Amino acid sequence: MPRGDGTGPAGLGPGTGRGRGTGQRRRGGGGIGLGGNCVCPSCGTTVPHQAGIPCTTIKCPKCGTMMARQ
Repeated sequence: MPRGDGTGPAGLGPGTGRGRGTGQRRRGGGGIGLGGNCVCPSCGTTVPHQAGIPCTTIKCPKCGTMMARQ
């Protein structure tokens, strides 16, 4: 703020600089959550979801198809 009047660069007004985003990532808005199950779309087998491991990377223990989040 070169003039100290709160306008910031190019006179765009206060609160337009860095650090004024919504903060959705910091608040955890975007994931499905910790609980739930992974389900096989082919045979219907369900296994408990493990935190940090996407269901789409787990193979079904019965038929080998990639799982999906329930």
